Amino acid sequence: MDDLRKQWNHLYRNHLPSLAKARDPIQKHWPVYLDHCFARIILDNAVGIDKPWMEVVKAPAVKHMSTAQLEAAVELAERIATGQADFAELNERSLRLRGKKRKAASMEASAASSIKKQRTTPTISAYFMPSPDSTSDGSVSKEGTAGQGTEDDTTKPDVKPEMDVQLRRIADSNLTPFRKQTLTLLCQIPPGRYSTYQAMSDHITKTSHKTCARAVGNAMRNNPFAPEVPCHRILAADGSLGGFGGHWGESGKFADKKHELLHDESVRFDSKGRVKGPPFRDFKLCLEASN
Repeated sequence: MDDLRKQWNHLYRNHLPSLAKARDPIQKHWPVYLDHCFARIILDNAVGIDKPWMEVVKAPAVKHMSTAQLEAAVELAERIATGQADFAELNERSLRLRGKKRKAASMEASAASSIKKQRTTPTISAYFMPSPDSTSDGSVSKEGTAGQGTEDDTTKPDVKPEMDVQLRRIADSNLTPFRKQTLTLLCQIPPGRYSTYQAMSDHITKTSHKTCARAVGNAMRNNPFAPEVPCHRILAADGSLGGFGGHWGESGKFADKKHELLHDESVRFDSKGRVKGPPFRDFKLCLEASN
């Protein structure tokens, strides 16, 4: 059993991500690069079968899977690594199990082509402007205060390649403009860092429209693209897990998963449950891609 666990950890944490980052031709397309994304896809298909794996075993999966489940996960991981299983198709199936419908590949290719067209002047995406209708998300709030940062807000965000797909998923969704804005900003927080609802609220207030930490929290509640769009990297201003009553808050059903994801990304908490280190605040004004 221990050998199986070691084998599983090596495959999803190291071997498969290294193949994806190298764009190994064993797979025609590597839709994700992060280890927890590989775990999600493999476990949904090998363990969950017809439902998300969290509905079958408790997190962390490696500690709660049976021998048969571990063997199935390892076998599928090896088939992906050798090209015997289509990883992109497995990802699509996992997303369907979670109710996250994706655009057809041809539409993605078309979108990618249009992104490459040069613009002489970058323009702010329409969905980053205040919505004409105030929503229950609190996209227009009286409680926000302007941030005091000095960052160059017109700098194009440094978004990692694996986030390109997530940005398209957000842009193509039917979410409100404010929810699209907050989820897109999440993609700027690098692995190993965390930010806070207040830090994001300050940035939005400074660069777009007045808002507050609770409105940001409401906009992230029940994030349909989690954990690939990393709402787990947003914590309360006091360093606790936060969550404003959502699934990923301290009392939510994914609280343990949030702790696990942060721990895997080397974010640490003290004995009182408060995060260590300063929050990420270097958000950039999101412009439409110009290259």
